[in-house]
Amino acid sequence: MKQKFLAGWARISLRAKLTSLSVGLIGMLLAVSSAGTIALLGTYLQQSTDTLLITTANELRTQDPLKLEAKVASGQLALPSLPSDYYIAILDADGNQFLGLISSTGGGRAIPNFSNLTLETVMATQGTPFDIDVESSRRMGTEWRMIAVPLQLARGSVVIALPTNSNRQILAEYAVIGGRFGIFLVVLSGFSIWLTITSALRPLKEVERTAEAVQAGKFSSRLLSKHGKTEIGRLNNALNSMLDSIEGAVTGRDKTLEQMRRFVSDASHELRTPLVTVRGYAELYRMGAITKKQDVAEAMQRIESEAVRMTGLVESLLTLTRMDESGNLDLVKTDLAKLADLVIKDASVANQEVNFRVVRLGKDFVAEVDADRMKQVLTNLVANASRFAPAGSEVSLEIDGVGKNLSIKVIDHGEGIPEPLRGKVFERFYRADNSRNRSTGGSGLGLAIAKSIVTAHQGQIRVEETPDGGSTFVIELPTSQTTS
Repeated sequence: MKQKFLAGWARISLRAKLTSLSVGLIGMLLAVSSAGTIALLGTYLQQSTDTLLITTANELRTQDPLKLEAKVASGQLALPSLPSDYYIAILDADGNQFLGLISSTGGGRAIPNFSNLTLETVMATQGTPFDIDVESSRRMGTEWRMIAVPLQLARGSVVIALPTNSNRQILAEYAVIGGRFGIFLVVLSGFSIWLTITSALRPLKEVERTAEAVQAGKFSSRLLSKHGKTEIGRLNNALNSMLDSIEGAVTGRDKTLEQMRRFVSDASHELRTPLVTVRGYAELYRMGAITKKQDVAEAMQRIESEAVRMTGLVESLLTLTRMDESGNLDLVKTDLAKLADLVIKDASVANQEVNFRVVRLGKDFVAEVDADRMKQVLTNLVANASRFAPAGSEVSLEIDGVGKNLSIKVIDHGEGIPEPLRGKVFERFYRADNSRNRSTGGSGLGLAIAKSIVTAHQGQIRVEETPDGGSTFVIELPTSQTTS
């Protein structure tokens, strides 16, 4: 039974649960408060009746018995302290009633039964009011509260009784009115609570719709933060922050997957060309198509050339992979001006058709770098510039110390790179135009490696247009590295 109840309760909506619990609690509190109020009111009414009885009894017990009897017998007893509805009787010492008086308004009521109310019994009550039943031989429906006190000037007692029906009627009417008012309050509060909870839970519907939209792939869906610093507002802000993180992660994942697919495709394409060349020459040799000594030497030269090309490509890929995985650098204070001199000297030997020079702006060119990695970056940039620079033009390597940063520029005067393509030249296997193809010796990984190394040094690299034509690659490095 309990499990069925819990299972049924679990299927009820949160709004219905909160409303029913709130209404039930309010109803219980109203019932308890009404019962307490009725009890207090009943006590107050009884105490008021007892006070009237005690006051009147003390007034009558001191009067002359003969005069009191005469007034009771004649019905001329004036008791302004009592309500108009009362009963008074004078009893002898044995409890026999020989005189009784009922008020004019109470003539139709049942007379209280005073049998066996002897003087000793009266003395035992010690002047404390008590309840008695109506006489069974008379009309029922009246209950009395009475007090009996001994007369001071004679052996006997005087009894005063007041009906308590009015008190009970007051309590009954109060209970009816309180019950109706309580029902009205419960219904009103239930309706108000239902509306309040419905309004409070309405934002959860928006959360539900947003969650469904995100589940459907609409990662840009957001919650409206119009609830300020309320609980709902803080929840919306937290969920929006979470959705921002999810969208960023999904976008980054999609971008990474796309780059990976493109990378695998490009790598496969780059490796397939030399492999096809090597395989072709090998098959020609195996089939006997290459027999002359000169042809064999030429074939071996091409096979070696393609093998060197594949080796360079694989080494470049390994370099990028290592930088992506760890980015560990052997940082030492290095004079980049001296490093630039070495790079320019090597470039001058490799390409004598272009003029190379180092431009120093300032005096201090020392920075914390991995010297081998940074030399690789400068070598790639200078080689890339000289590869596309016209014969007789100049390629300059400019170093400028600016505060805590150091700027390096590799400037050429070649064809340049169109502005829409400048952000893509650092992508792996990307070539800016058809002139930058395999015949020039490039693999499309040099600039990607350069960017990876510069980023690992907490620096930035970009490409700009040379004022009089050509391309300028700019590297900005901090002179000292910070560790996280």
